[in-house]
Amino acid sequence: MNKTMSKIAQINKEELSAQKVELALVDDYNKRIDKANNERKMAAVSYQKLIGSMQSATTQLDLALKEANKIEEAAKELGVKSPIDIARVKSKLSQYTKTVNALKSLRISGSDNI
Repeated sequence: MNKTMSKIAQINKEELSAQKVELALVDDYNKRIDKANNERKMAAVSYQKLIGSMQSATTQLDLALKEANKIEEAAKELGVKSPIDIARVKSKLSQYTKTVNALKSLRISGSDNI
């Protein structure tokens, strides 16, 4: 009888041990999912800031281009070469605009939990 009870106790311990391992694995999994969600949320915030900064840079460059056009007109009236390379400014503005559009197309969201 003692041998039977001892065997039952051993089986119960083994089952409990297996359940603890399974629970630990689930806890590890849940921690990884939480971390992934937190990292994605932080990336979404950084992404939105990046888009805002690039849009602001594009706006400033567009305003600079308008100023450059005024400078070029004044230089022509004076008969001198413009100190501004308008082609370069236009090229940069085009690049910035393309970058902003590409960033916007990525669609990183802060609310899509796993």
